[in-house]
Amino acid sequence: MKIGLLGWDYSGIDPDGFSLVEHGRERGHEMTFATLDEVGYAPGRDGVEVMLKGERAASFDAFLNRSRVFGPDGQERVERMRMLSSLPGVPVFAPADAWQTASSKFLTAQRLAQAGLPTPPVRSVGSVDEVGAACAEWGTVIVKPSHGYAGTDVERIADFPAEKGLVAELLSRTPRLLCQPYYPTSGGEYRITVAGEATPINILKLPRPGSWRCKTLEGATFERLDAPDELVDLAVRATRALGLTLAGLDILPHAGGYQILEVNEVPGFLSILGRAQHRQVLDGVFDWVEERTEAAARAGT
Repeated sequence: MKIGLLGWDYSGIDPDGFSLVEHGRERGHEMTFATLDEVGYAPGRDGVEVMLKGERAASFDAFLNRSRVFGPDGQERVERMRMLSSLPGVPVFAPADAWQTASSKFLTAQRLAQAGLPTPPVRSVGSVDEVGAACAEWGTVIVKPSHGYAGTDVERIADFPAEKGLVAELLSRTPRLLCQPYYPTSGGEYRITVAGEATPINILKLPRPGSWRCKTLEGATFERLDAPDELVDLAVRATRALGLTLAGLDILPHAGGYQILEVNEVPGFLSILGRAQHRQVLDGVFDWVEERTEAAARAGT
């Protein structure tokens, strides 16, 4: 197959992108790495011919999408992704609609709830008073931007009168934040990595003493998890509900069940359990892409 991998950029922001290129070549595919900035247009039979690095995008069999859509040029990025996703007969994993949903915490919460999957309630807050009203209803809350990654500007508001300044500072950077009730993380948070139909990386993240954040970059520890079937099934169902091929889900045990906190469309730490698990992730992605691309070709769609 001729497969295009759409990555963030060439500077290493998405380091696993090149692993996918190398792994695809090992499996016998013709792989091309490109960014959305390298999508262009030319006159064509249907009015516009979509081009990628000087080649007709329609000449590819499939695209693996791990692009960045937010940022100052987000509108142009979304346009290019939608142009690629609209090509007949060339499946995109994941297409523009799915990618936009997954990159938005509000849209993700809506989609998960519509699918009947457990996820915390959310509200939008655009003022300090609105955060205060959320605290009055829910007690301790989490506030964060709808778009972003690496936990930037994600804060817990446990003492609203003392933390009004922090809320105002966050709102000065992001005028409309997502707010949801805080669920205790002292027992840890599950990270389930879904790759196609496989879940090769399952871990339990434990916050460092005195912290509520289950982030390994901030001192959280982790241990390998023998995930129960219902947790794996929940993670796979959530990934399918969002239309993703590869996702890292943060899921919290809560009230005899689970709450899906995050669905990361560009999951990191794919080598956290070693090279063997990393390769299983890559195999899971390509198994999924190959099966569905071949099925689409047979169906003539």
